[in-house]
Amino acid sequence: MKLKLFVLCAVAAAITGCNTDASSDKNSNTLGSITLTGTATSGQTLTASANDADGISGQITYLWYADGDLIEGASGASFTLTEDQVGSVITAQAMYTDDGGVNESHISDATSEVKAIAYPATVSLNGDVTIGSTLSATVADQNGLDGATIIYSWFADETPIDGEVTSELTLTEAQFGSVITVNVSFDDDKGFAESVTSEGVGPVTRANTVGEVVIQGTPAVGKTLIADITDQDGVHGDVAYQWFADSQEIAGANSKSLVVDASLVGSKISVEVTYVDDNGFSENNLSNPTDEVTLVAADQAGSITISGTVPYMVDAVLTADIADNNGVEEANVVYSWFADGVVIADATEKTFTPANYAGAIISVSATYTDNDNFSATVTDSLSSVVYSQVVTDASELSAAVSGGLTDGSVVGLNTNVYADIDAILLDSSVTLRAVEQQQPVISGETCIHIAANVDGAKIIGLTFKDIDTKAGSDCDTSEQAVIYSEGDNFVFAQNLIDGEQEDLNQSTYHWLVIKGHGAMIERNTFTHRTHSQKGSVIKLASSGSDHVVQYNLFSDSANENYDDSSLLLLNVGSTTGSDAALNSNIKILNNRVENVVTGRRLMRVQTSGATIDGNTIVDANGGISLEDGGFNKVTNNIIIRNTDVASSDDRPSGILVTPLGHTISNNYIAGIRSENKEAGGIVFTANPFSQNTGGVPYDGNQAILDGTDDLTLTVNNNTVLNSIQPIVFSTEIGSKAPVGDCDELTSDNSPVLYGLTKNFFVINFDANLIANGLNEEGAIQGLFLPYDASSSDHSFEYDCDLINHDNSYFSNNFGFSDSYASGDVEDDFWVDIRNENGNGKFDSDGAIDQNPAANGKEAPEFVVADNHLTETDPNGAQAAAGAKGLHVIQASEVGVGSTWVAN
Repeated sequence: MKLKLFVLCAVAAAITGCNTDASSDKNSNTLGSITLTGTATSGQTLTASANDADGISGQITYLWYADGDLIEGASGASFTLTEDQVGSVITAQAMYTDDGGVNESHISDATSEVKAIAYPATVSLNGDVTIGSTLSATVADQNGLDGATIIYSWFADETPIDGEVTSELTLTEAQFGSVITVNVSFDDDKGFAESVTSEGVGPVTRANTVGEVVIQGTPAVGKTLIADITDQDGVHGDVAYQWFADSQEIAGANSKSLVVDASLVGSKISVEVTYVDDNGFSENNLSNPTDEVTLVAADQAGSITISGTVPYMVDAVLTADIADNNGVEEANVVYSWFADGVVIADATEKTFTPANYAGAIISVSATYTDNDNFSATVTDSLSSVVYSQVVTDASELSAAVSGGLTDGSVVGLNTNVYADIDAILLDSSVTLRAVEQQQPVISGETCIHIAANVDGAKIIGLTFKDIDTKAGSDCDTSEQAVIYSEGDNFVFAQNLIDGEQEDLNQSTYHWLVIKGHGAMIERNTFTHRTHSQKGSVIKLASSGSDHVVQYNLFSDSANENYDDSSLLLLNVGSTTGSDAALNSNIKILNNRVENVVTGRRLMRVQTSGATIDGNTIVDANGGISLEDGGFNKVTNNIIIRNTDVASSDDRPSGILVTPLGHTISNNYIAGIRSENKEAGGIVFTANPFSQNTGGVPYDGNQAILDGTDDLTLTVNNNTVLNSIQPIVFSTEIGSKAPVGDCDELTSDNSPVLYGLTKNFFVINFDANLIANGLNEEGAIQGLFLPYDASSSDHSFEYDCDLINHDNSYFSNNFGFSDSYASGDVEDDFWVDIRNENGNGKFDSDGAIDQNPAANGKEAPEFVVADNHLTETDPNGAQAAAGAKGLHVIQASEVGVGSTWVAN
């Protein structure tokens, strides 16, 4: 602050009056001063007053500052504070010439930090105040609600309504005649604690539930038909009946039942009922007609329904009820009950208690001969699983998981906010899941730890809001995680993780850390990871294997820590040690990533035998970086950037590759922007070989190098559009190397690293397409790159002589850019591939916006495919090149609630 004040004082020329500690005054001038009055709160007005014993008759110039920064347009003696100044301290500067002719400039003392106005929150209720209708609570607060976790409490005549903790309340008979209110409590975006209750609505009235009449029985001569009334309002009074044959009244047919006689053969029978229900509503209902009456009974399709109390519990009875107009006797029915489609031995009765079937979907089949001698088989299935326990708040959840749950137990969570819950240790194969139609939210510091001996634990359908690892828990001290699974076959599905605490316990922490084997992470939504400094959304430990991460949505995570290379989306494998050389068989499949900010590595791969396939990545920072381990596959991915980079530290890249037997195939990369040494569309780099002490490989990569497997890179049928440095052979090496760049290495200064860089990369580079200057479909061709926008608008950047020229093979590749190749060593070492082995001309001035076809250059022959991506014309000269047949994953196709399945 003193530096800023010094600068401010220096603004005026010939100043003698800055507030300093000077002890002499050669001009016998009496220094003036400036004071501020007013309250430092948004919306209030501060007033500056300059005073000088020598007098001030002339004009005073005022300037106002927030935290030492000039407030534009604030130049009067008063200033009204706005939301822009909240959190800042305010000073004012007065400049004038006193009546003694001395120029003076003074800075006021700073105010306290400007406070926000504590605007009162409001909550209002909308909806019909009738039984069966839903009331919705609308909360408003001028201080903002974006980060608020709102707790709702509903009341009927000031009595709490148990279990109702969301923004909506469906009215039931229990609230009849009551006045309904709701209280909301939360901390608004300015930090003010709010608790406000709505105006009451009501009293609650009843709305008529229209009844229904159904004809039971067989429409055949001699059979009896019965009018069966269903009305939720109750029917205990008189009912008037009228039967019809083909819509004509049947004389005298005015009772509940009708015996079918021969005169009705060929007619369709219906019945009308008239009554006043138990809630006083008049009803007049007509049934659907039967089939035509026959002389002998015809087969009427039967049905079966499982009834029971929802949610279905392991100790609650399920009952199978058969309906068949031909009639059926229980003695003629054979029942079979099933759990997840598998028959349950000895479960052959009308009722069944699913004591040992927590987590299963129960179904039933009944085979019988009806009263008209027709055989039938009918089936029904529950729409939700069976639960061991159901909990409603944090204390019940803690009691449940600490109460000795056994393998197969299923704990259902009802709607509530489970804030700062006790650390959860699952030491058996327990399932935690949201009860159907419920919305439980786990918020704050959280630890769910699945122990190493557990096989098959599951977390399904939960929402995690504004989370952090729980300080001091196993999750925190072992892996800095929120959810930490050491078990096998762990399932994390249909969950939403939305946001994190602003002040985190650890600078490095992860949302999920997965060890063990066979985890399935699918159809989750991960969003608003905006404060983490380091760590991953998902960290898959190198000691594990056979994990699958698929059909997830990663979105909207604008993080200011993009310049930290340890801020990741996925860490696929997590070691530089020898475990990186083990075949993990990890699969990252069919996910969508959009608007996610990480460091230069979106996915850091530190394992072997992994597959990254079919993912769509839009406007994300960082690339897919194959760093430690070998023989990984990156295939069929779409990576599109539609926005420019924020700074040179932001390195959006496509795919970064070390030469350890990887396959890079059929990827579509567009709009990459960065001119760093290790950024571009597809980047070949030796940097990971230089990270260990002395600038040599770590144990994982060294183990791959010491093996006998073929380390040739397969790079084929990739498309790179509108990208600076589409294909890069990077010069970057680590700080532990003795020199700064790859092209400075010699056999003397670094013999190991030199041997791994100088002509070490063996590449089969086939049927790849490079094209810049496309400006037709920005959303799928990437941010437009004009031919003259960058000195790096060329197809190949060759900064280090990495390629083994004798054993590498370049074939069937095509490039359309301003120039062919460039780089630190391009003139001396790059091999000219133009017009050889099926390669195109790679003309200078060949970018699409330079109109190569009209200027005698090689003409691009492209089409817009059914997926809207740019592909080479299957009948054109470049038909063999580029990515084809990809699916652009939409946000609606993945994440929570999705059902789309890739072909």
